[in-house]
Amino acid sequence: MNIIIIGAQASGKMTIGQELEKLIQATLIHNHETIDFVLKFIPDFTSDMVELNSRICFDIYDVFAKYGRDLITTALVDFNDSNQVGFLEIVQNLFHQHKREVLFVELDASLEERLRRNKTENRLKHKPLKRHIDISESEILDTSERCRYTTDEIPSFIQHYYKINNTHLSAEEVAELIFEKITELEKN
Repeated sequence: MNIIIIGAQASGKMTIGQELEKLIQATLIHNHETIDFVLKFIPDFTSDMVELNSRICFDIYDVFAKYGRDLITTALVDFNDSNQVGFLEIVQNLFHQHKREVLFVELDASLEERLRRNKTENRLKHKPLKRHIDISESEILDTSERCRYTTDEIPSFIQHYYKINNTHLSAEEVAELIFEKITELEKN
């Protein structure tokens, strides 16, 4: 089963992915790994940088799906933006064309908890861009006003979706919940 973990900045996507990777036979590639790679060559968030990052991500999804390798990945999706919601359908279709299943896991954490998590050692270790805490905190606050990173209603085209409020849960607890969901889906 392939897992796409979505949620706002500092909602715990990467950390939960790391814990889930310990429980299932899958490879974690979090979104900042490709973002940081592309920023080495195109050092600004321009349309060409975003396009190159998207191409790399879709190629990763395609290769993992084609060769039957399970993938855990993370993404930031603004549900106010139909293009970003469409990304979910494209990803699902890509996996399905290779006869592979995908579970979208949405994380929902309070703004206060996200601001706390923004400064954690694990986040700063794995995400160089986030080491400028004032900038990343400002981004969290700014986007919380204009973006919607949680669903009011699950998009109708999605086959497998699991929403978790992880404000008061550890990464290990959330990974265990996801593992249980995967087990349930694989039985059906």
